[in-house]
Amino acid sequence: MKGISPIVASVLLIAITMAVAAILANWVTSYTQTTIQNTQTCIGGSVSYVSADYPKLDGSNLIAAVEARYVPLSDFKFIVLYDDDSVKTYDDTLDTTLASGAVGTIKSGTVSSTSSIKKVRVSSNCSNVYIDFTALR
Repeated sequence: MKGISPIVASVLLIAITMAVAAILANWVTSYTQTTIQNTQTCIGGSVSYVSADYPKLDGSNLIAAVEARYVPLSDFKFIVLYDDDSVKTYDDTLDTTLASGAVGTIKSGTVSSTSSIKKVRVSSNCSNVYIDFTALR
């Protein structure tokens, strides 16, 4: 029984290695470019409450009027810190999307244990754009 020559085996091994490297390089490049593009849209952005009256409870829902600064924002979430230091996240049920400089209202779904809320944080689609934990008003 004859096998392939060592030279042919070496050439095949190198060719397969180069093909795998090219595929990985292509994937890493596109993944990195997508990540950088998403991050750049958020650089310098901020969000704030439009007045000192927020965040507040509206029945069993959290509500806040916010302003997007320097970048468009969406996918708002209320991150609630309870007295027992547990954390629960509530999505914005109004699906608010704000252009840069725009003001809008965000509202949570039904919040459990409203009497034991310690602080609330509002986050957005930009991981570095949020309003830090604030006591209810």
